[in-house]
Amino acid sequence: MTSTFYMVEMHYPASASRKEFDDFYWNHISMLLTIDGFKSAQRYECIHEARAPFLAIYQVRDPGTMTADSYTSKAGRTSVAPEFRDRMTNWDRNLVQGEIENMEVGLNGWLVLIDRLSDNAPPLPEGFSSLKVVGLDSTIVERGVKIGESGEPEGPIDTAGWSVRKFKPLHLTRHPN
Repeated sequence: MTSTFYMVEMHYPASASRKEFDDFYWNHISMLLTIDGFKSAQRYECIHEARAPFLAIYQVRDPGTMTADSYTSKAGRTSVAPEFRDRMTNWDRNLVQGEIENMEVGLNGWLVLIDRLSDNAPPLPEGFSSLKVVGLDSTIVERGVKIGESGEPEGPIDTAGWSVRKFKPLHLTRHPN
């Protein structure tokens, strides 16, 4: 079963307004989940220093969800309030597909993303599900994902030619009402 995921990653260095940003993003997810084709949403925070320590993963019906008028008429980069958008950096949006049913992570769980840095990188390490880039910013060549139910993210990981980030969820997976 091939699933499609819209992955948004960014850095939000304005820690003084973090609660306001989290509140805004909660409401933003609520809006996105009203769009036909959005099936679920979950936010994560990296547990170590990273270029883009915040991640939101939306499962969508198919790639066409992101080009449908129902999405383009009320979502996208300009749908983020300017007071937050102006502070967000390292903001990338990638549409990926893979043979993974969902990427739901419990509050005690973890998620590891591994990104191929070039076409010359070695094969995806064992234990990761491959996610092929199929649209939007296409800032990565390939992405791998591994999910755990509890404890700390597994390691060590042979990362030659790959960038690795380890995440914990900020909230449970949300679904349309």
